[in-house]
Amino acid sequence: MEKMNSKNIEIINHEDARLLLFKIENNIDELFQMLEFINVIEYNKLVSDKRKREYLAVRIALKNLLGEEKNIVYNADGKPELSDKSFQISISHSVNWIAVMTHPHRLVGIDIEVPTDKIKKVYKRFLSEIEQIELSNAENINQLLLAWSAKETLFKIIGNEAVDFANQLHIFPFELHSVGTFMAEHCVTMKQFQLHYTQNEEYTLVYCLV
Repeated sequence: MEKMNSKNIEIINHEDARLLLFKIENNIDELFQMLEFINVIEYNKLVSDKRKREYLAVRIALKNLLGEEKNIVYNADGKPELSDKSFQISISHSVNWIAVMTHPHRLVGIDIEVPTDKIKKVYKRFLSEIEQIELSNAENINQLLLAWSAKETLFKIIGNEAVDFANQLHIFPFELHSVGTFMAEHCVTMKQFQLHYTQNEEYTLVYCLV
């Protein structure tokens, strides 16, 4: 099995969950060679090279995490699943980064974001007025990125009952570090979630295990 360049990957073990971060620096042909099975009909529907690279990179990441290639399908809510139901999975991509998380049976959510100051223009769409005040008065871009990534992560776990980020999900105040945890609540059910994060110059990563 051809493996990815170890300089481009990072694997994180958390309890029984496994996460793989993959910085894509390969061209499409190189990525293609790393897989034995590709759904050609599905693949040929992808128009842009960016989507093709993401498609291939996600499946390569899963192959490296699980030791074999798996077929990804999507449920009625658009959530990715393995066709054989052998693991719970979550997938994220941003620019040239791919993040994949797996667990044998527990629900997982993951989100990766490449830093951008555009977050300052849109934060009012996903943060309530209370959150805006509690999270550094919306002045700290890194905290805003984490809040966005956290809500994306929770949406992947909860689904359509968390589609209204500003009103259905609440991030509790937290101190900002390069690695840490913070809490959030699903306002509809009052269920609370612990989110884990890593933040550096290249990416913001948030994940959750339920």
